[in-house]
Amino acid sequence: MRQTLPPSIAANVATRVYDIKNNYNFTEEFSIGFLDNFKITNNQIKGISGGLINQLLNRTTGFALTAEGVSPQFKGHHIIGVRGTVFTSCADWLTNLNVAITHGPKNLEVHSGFEKAFTSMKPMFASYVKQHKPKCLHLVGHSLGGAIAQLTAIWASEQGIPTNLYTFGAPRVVLNHSVHSAAHNIGQYRVTHGADPVPCVPAWPFSHTSSEYQTAMNEGSFFNIGAHSMEKSAPGYVNTVAAYKDYKSMASSLKTLHYNHTVLQYALRYNVTFSLRWQRIITDGLITFLKKTGQYAFVSAQAGASVGLTFYDILARCLYESVVKFVELTEELKGLIGHMLAFVGKAAYEVKELTTQFIRWVLGLMIKKLYMVAKQAIDRI
Repeated sequence: MRQTLPPSIAANVATRVYDIKNNYNFTEEFSIGFLDNFKITNNQIKGISGGLINQLLNRTTGFALTAEGVSPQFKGHHIIGVRGTVFTSCADWLTNLNVAITHGPKNLEVHSGFEKAFTSMKPMFASYVKQHKPKCLHLVGHSLGGAIAQLTAIWASEQGIPTNLYTFGAPRVVLNHSVHSAAHNIGQYRVTHGADPVPCVPAWPFSHTSSEYQTAMNEGSFFNIGAHSMEKSAPGYVNTVAAYKDYKSMASSLKTLHYNHTVLQYALRYNVTFSLRWQRIITDGLITFLKKTGQYAFVSAQAGASVGLTFYDILARCLYESVVKFVELTEELKGLIGHMLAFVGKAAYEVKELTTQFIRWVLGLMIKKLYMVAKQAIDRI
């Protein structure tokens, strides 16, 4: 089994990468645990691509922290920490309903905005890897940086480099059917907070590729933009991982990814809150309905073939056509739509007629509210 970074070191890297200064020093010190095991190598990478790397490593747009192992246990290991605010447009890419799908590392179908950011950085990553030939590469990132770190990890593993990925509050990057290929040969350590909205976007059919260590188990609580922070406010990812010496000791907080067969009753919609728990229940309800009507494979395939809003148009039409064909499922779809309305605070809105236009409107309400709170959390970094 590969040597892994302690959670505290991974969190330290994810935090300090935001503090890169023009002279390649940092505004705050690294933890003793980090300094005992690694040395910063940004000063070695700055000359690789001339002016471009100097631009990318400055205080305003600096994107990466690189470090080399110096202790016996990490000798030959290297860290690349990716900053979550690389481009101001990243948050817009993430929360844009018109998002496109493109092919990324391993020819997987991935979020086009993240792939664009990764592609712009890949020459520097490739040069660093060629120069240092890491025994093991540790990719670290918070928020949008976690998404780019994941694409970098997929790319590195494709090159045959032993790779570990550590993320905090990272969004989803790949489509649901690409999950297993994306996770292959990568050690993944994904930390979340139950009230952090960012890991919930982009919405299905995007998916995470691993289980999560939910170190603040408050998934029943309302989404809270403060829950996305590394250290600015409670709970803060730095604080919630501090008690664990390694990821093995975090096993009690590990939550596996699995689908639950779910049928939602319209009369029970008033129980819904704007929370991770209900976002997952509603997604499971949607998947259950699509599988029951034989539409799941078709709708999933449309995500890669269509762009953004078009996908939700297709989804709305499929849901409507399902109850035209299977009239006995009308109440089940009504329950699903009613729960979506309750999720956005419209539980009192009465569902009278299930038309394509009405279903599309409800899907839009749910997605827009979820994306809005995620963008607010990212903008707060």
